[in-house]
Amino acid sequence: MASSSTDNIEDKYTHAEIEMWSVENLKEYCRRRGHKTSGSKKELVSRTYVLANSNVPEIEGEREKEVSRKKDYKSLYTKGQASTDPIKLKNWIDEKNGLKLWPPVTYLDIHWFMKECGSVGLNREAMTAYKTGKAYSYFQCDWLKEVFYCPISKQHEYCHLKAKCTPSNRVNDPPHNLWVKIKKKSGDIVSAYCSCVAG
Repeated sequence: MASSSTDNIEDKYTHAEIEMWSVENLKEYCRRRGHKTSGSKKELVSRTYVLANSNVPEIEGEREKEVSRKKDYKSLYTKGQASTDPIKLKNWIDEKNGLKLWPPVTYLDIHWFMKECGSVGLNREAMTAYKTGKAYSYFQCDWLKEVFYCPISKQHEYCHLKAKCTPSNRVNDPPHNLWVKIKKKSGDIVSAYCSCVAG
């Protein structure tokens, strides 16, 4: 979808044109105008067609929020030595073959990363979860799916790990996508991302 399809409220679209949009673009168009993003693609197409041809404007400030979200996201994967968006990387290695290549991350590395970037309440809860076995039980129940490894390149100082994770409160929802950027030699965690609302 060209930028004009969500940015110019004077544009008019035929039903056939809107049918060619991706589901994500249809949802974005509706979301920016304060309307539902649920339903089948057919429903989204109909909703978008009405909104587009009724010149329903974007909610004030929504575009700025989206720009800010994209900027914040980019700052995560460019932190340290800049790299490509992990979602766009292609050379991922499955867990069976990649495990031996993982950097030497320790519990202490996780602690320091969470202390520097997270909330105190979350840190305490997450860092003491091992006492109740909650984190391990999640792992055992396959809530965390296969972990993939990406070296970015042979020369790159950092690497990425990525996985899908079952939402803990809504187990029937699609899994969250998450990734971590780590220093290959030291195991220091540089940044992390999760597609859940909390990030």
